[in-house]
This record gives sequence, C-alpha cells and structure tokens, in this order.
Amino acid sequence: MITNFLNHLMDLFISEQDEKADMDTRVKSLLVNLSSICFTLIVLTEGVWSLINERVELAIPFLSLSFILAISHLYLRKFASIIHQNYLLTAIFITCSFFILFGGNTGIGIAWSILFPFISIAIRGRNKGTLWSLSLAAVIVLHLLFLQNINSFFQSYTNQQGIYFLIVYLVSSTVAFALKYIRSEVQLEKEGIILDIQNKNKAQEDLLSKLSHQIRTPLSNITGILDALESSPLNEKQKEYINTIHASATNLVSVVNNLVMTSKTGLHENKNITNFNLYNTLNNVLRLFPYDHHKVRFNLSLAPDIPGQLTGNSIKIKQILLNIINSIILQNKNEQKPITLEVKRLESMPGKIELNFRIISDFIYINSKNDPHYKESFSIYQDLEKINAGKIINFLDLGITQKMIEVDGHSLNITSQPNHTIFEFGASFTTASGNYSSTFNVKNNHESNNIFNDKIELKDAAILLVEDNYSNQQIMTLYLKNDVRKIEVASNGREALEKFGMAKYDLILMDVQMPVMDGFKATQKIRELEISTNTRVPIIAVTANAFPEDKDRCLTAGMDDYISKPFQPEELLEKLKQNLNC
Repeated sequence: MITNFLNHLMDLFISEQDEKADMDTRVKSLLVNLSSICFTLIVLTEGVWSLINERVELAIPFLSLSFILAISHLYLRKFASIIHQNYLLTAIFITCSFFILFGGNTGIGIAWSILFPFISIAIRGRNKGTLWSLSLAAVIVLHLLFLQNINSFFQSYTNQQGIYFLIVYLVSSTVAFALKYIRSEVQLEKEGIILDIQNKNKAQEDLLSKLSHQIRTPLSNITGILDALESSPLNEKQKEYINTIHASATNLVSVVNNLVMTSKTGLHENKNITNFNLYNTLNNVLRLFPYDHHKVRFNLSLAPDIPGQLTGNSIKIKQILLNIINSIILQNKNEQKPITLEVKRLESMPGKIELNFRIISDFIYINSKNDPHYKESFSIYQDLEKINAGKIINFLDLGITQKMIEVDGHSLNITSQPNHTIFEFGASFTTASGNYSSTFNVKNNHESNNIFNDKIELKDAAILLVEDNYSNQQIMTLYLKNDVRKIEVASNGREALEKFGMAKYDLILMDVQMPVMDGFKATQKIRELEISTNTRVPIIAVTANAFPEDKDRCLTAGMDDYISKPFQPEELLEKLKQNLNC
C-alpha cells in the first residue's frame, strides 16, 4: 500500500508533456518538480515561522522567495527549456544564498545549501551543474571570510562551524558529481550495447546473405547437371533417382530462401516507375499537409541542373518525404515550424540522375549537441553521434522509412546542429528523354526495353556470357547451346568490355560478383559506350544474390532484367526471349 501510494505520488511530479518521453527526460522532470516544490515549502515554512515570531526582516524575503519558487514551478510544468531551468536554479541559488547570509529562523539555514549540488547537477548536467555548485561554494567562502564581519545583521559562524559546513558542502558536490557520472556512463554503456546488438544483427543478415550466395552457386550447378541428365537416355529407375535428387535440391533452395528472408525486414515494394516532373511532385507533397501557414512554412529549393522530367519511382519519393516531414511537424514543439527542402544533383553516369534530398528543420531533439549533457562522458564522441542519430530515428518512428531508403543502396543521414536538424538521403533516377529500361518494371514495360535494336529470334541470337566460375560457364553453355546461334564467354567484367568492343552481341548474361571488375561496373561502362554508338544491348543479371534489394541494385546499375540462381532452363530461355523480342 505504501509503495503504491508513493509511486502514484511520484507520478504527480512528472509533467504531462513528459508522459511519453524517454526515461532520462522523465527522471529530470521528476527532479526539477520535486526540488522546486520542496524548496518552495521550505522557504514558505520559514516565512510563516518568521511572521509568527514577528521577524519581519526575514518574513518578507522568505515569503517573496516562496512566491518566486512557486511561480517557477508552475512555469516549468509548461516549459522545460534551458532558459527555464536556469530560471529555477537562479531562484534556488538566491534562496540558498539567503540561508547562508541570514541563517533563517534556526540560525543553521546554511544546511539547506547541501542539497543545491544535487539539484544543479541533476538539472544542468556535470559541466554546467558543477559551475553552479562552485558558485554557491564561493558565496559560502565570501560570507565566512568577509560578509559575516561587516554587519551584525548577517549570520555569524565560528571558524569550526564555517570549515565544517564548507567541507560538507564540497563533499556533497563531489558525491553529486560522482552519482551523475556513474549514471551517465551506465546510460552510455547501455546504449552502446544496444548499438552493438543492432550491428551484430546486421552482420548476421550479411552472413546469411553470403551463405545463401555460396549455397546457391553449387546448387545451380547441381540442378544444371540434373537437367542435362534428365534429357539424356535413362531407364525408369535412373529417372526416378534423378527426379528425387532434383526435388531435394529444389526443396533446399526453398529452405535457403526462407532462412534468409526471415532475417530481412520484409520491406518488399512494388515498382511504380513513371515519367514525372520533380518540382510538381515535391510541390504536391508539401501541399498535402493540412497545417495553417502561420504554423508551418515550407521552402522548396531545386538545383538548376536537375532535368524537368525524370523517370523513376515518384510514389516512393513522396512516401519517404511525407513520413519524414510529418514526423518532424508532429514532434516539433515550436510555434513557428519552418521546413526547407533542398534537392541537389550529384555526379553520375550519363543518362542516370543521382539526387540528394535535404530536409532542414528547426526541430531539435533533446539529446542532440545543444543538450547540456552532450559530451559530458569521457567516451568517444563519435559513438554519441551514432547513438543520437539512432535515437532520432526511433523518436520520430522513421525505421520503415530508413529501410525504404536503404533498399536502393542509399542511407538516411541525420545531422544535429545547435539550432536545426538536417535529414539527408539519396535517390536514383534516369532522364525521361533518354531513359534506360533498367528503371522500369520488367514484367510490365518490355515495350520500352531495347529501344535501339530490332527484334531478334532466340535461334539467331549471339550471347555474351560473363561468368567467372568455370562450372557455371559449362552449365550455362549447356542450357543455351541448342537454342542460340553463338555463345561467347568472358571471365570478368574487364574481359567482357574487351569482347564487347570487338564484336556485336544481341544480349549479355552478366554475373555480379567477379574479380578484376564486377558486373555493376562492367554494366555502367557498357552503357557509357552505347551512348556514343546509339545502340543498346539487353543485359540480364545472373546472380546468386536473390533478395529484393539485390534486384533493385542490378536494375539501378543499368541492367534490364534479373534472374537468381538456381533456375530452370525454361526460365532462362523465357527471359532471353522477353528481352530479345520486346
């Protein structure tokens, strides 16, 4: 019963605005309110006692101070900025100084000053709080050495009493500093552990992805050999064995898929690639917010070198911007809410547009650089920056938005400044006048692929296979040799570029992970060469990387289609037909 009563009593000292805040904010709110109320009651009691004893010289100052403390308490329940915290500490500082100078009704009012270091350090942190504590210590020393001897109206202490009170005060200051230091270090260590766990989870996802790649490659070879055996003369018993092995290999692929996909975020988006006007799109996003203009003021700035028409997923960009801006506005407590959206163009290959989106707001998270506790720990400050960015993402509930950005190989960067916060992310597009089909949904937009080439029958096609694994080369050749006119093999991206410059190919099958030059770089180089020749050869990614973000990365690099290992021969042939005859 008593414990429950005290719990409910403590809840009364936490401001309503902090009910949904983190624990550190709630603790500070509790300390601020408790200290202000306690000192108000102490000073009010001293004032009433002085009035009863007809000591007007003490009653008037004490009652006045109690009124000031009461006002500060009511003021702080509505506002909690550094200015208002300083206002409270100033009122308590003056009250403690008054106790030191005049002793109060008991003559030992200086004893109340022992609480000041705990209050100041709890409210303003170790750095600023210690300065407040030392300021009051200076008042004690000044009184003991000079002021108490000037006028008999001041409280007089013996040398032993003065030294005793000063030592006790300095000890209380040291204890308050030590407690705050321990709490800060524990908090930072806890946050570091959380960050380590997140990094380990990410490393586990990467490990599973690599294992998937390593398992898929030999599985592709196994299924390829099985397909070749199935087409060869076999008796019924041998066919039964082959079918059993084939079914087992297929089940193993399914197990690998399920194992790795469970570690992913599940953020699988449907492509909606269109031509759009960037300015109109962004302007429409800002107009979606139903806020009065005197509360939210938007400023849109586009670099002059950004083309008027772009090709890409405009719906996704809208969703990302809506999520970020809406979260900022909802959590921004300022009366005026200016938000600036800047878009700049980054260097990229011809025909491809890399844009950088910057959202600048006066929203300030309490644990950013301007927080009084920032950089108080003796730990590495870079860790604090990472932790603070993660806190902002969690505070604004931008986890899904962050994943949407990371799917395309970009990242959400958050920079906290004393007066504003910057949210920054990148996005890839193509020019609407010379767009590459790699940014289109392959299933729905084959008519826009291969825009410079004539339709070619599969049996007349010349294929360049870019693959570093000899077994894979054999399997792929085995799949295609009876259905295409010519197959040439390159062992890496650089060799593929050399062959591409010396012969004409109707389609390229491109592996992704290769030595010397990988498939992404080779594809970009090929696309650059094609601009001068006004041609375009379809490129199909053939890789064991089988996740949605892997496909997106291939399409963004300039490839036209994607197939993951292992696959059925019919599936590969269908991909070839789609890209040759579109």
